[in-house]
Amino acid sequence: MTTTVILVRHGQTNSNVTGFYMGWSDEDLDEIGYTQARRLSSRLASLPIASVYTSPLRRAYTTAAILAEPHELELKVLEDLIEIRLGDWQGLHTDEIKRRWPELWQQSRIDPSELTMPNGESFRQVTERAVRAFETVVGANRGKPAVIVTHDIIVRVLVAYTLGVSNSIYRRFEINNTSLTVIRVVNSNSQLIRLNDTSHLEG
Repeated sequence: MTTTVILVRHGQTNSNVTGFYMGWSDEDLDEIGYTQARRLSSRLASLPIASVYTSPLRRAYTTAAILAEPHELELKVLEDLIEIRLGDWQGLHTDEIKRRWPELWQQSRIDPSELTMPNGESFRQVTERAVRAFETVVGANRGKPAVIVTHDIIVRVLVAYTLGVSNSIYRRFEINNTSLTVIRVVNSNSQLIRLNDTSHLEG
């Protein structure tokens, strides 16, 4: 039995552009983010999507609502899909983080797999709950396509999980706003089918 999981990063927000680390804040999409979500919704409208799952944060929830509308689906909120808990980095600008935590910042840019945010979550904790959410979605949608709308880090760690590698590959690929990353699960074997596809934003 084949189950297709479409991972979507939420649309663009103001902090994505300005360099602030907003974490668990309930920031909504900016104007470009709404346009991105509508374009992706048009792309997915003809697919037989069975379920749409979302992080509880507004930027993901808004994106998910736009994607679910053509399918007349009720959103399913999973707390495990939420952004990493940033702790002391919450709400700070990139420049301030670099200045106050230079070694941690450098580690986050090169290989964050063993990183724990100051008074926040570790990448290991995020991976555990991301995988738990993924397995929940797969288990509830056997043989059907499902969409997960979430955050950059969740998509990245699920890609590593699917490939059977550590999060040390975290910085070796991009996950852009409203990109599609597709994982196909055949019985218990997961395959990465598509990574960071933003072709719906072209033109």
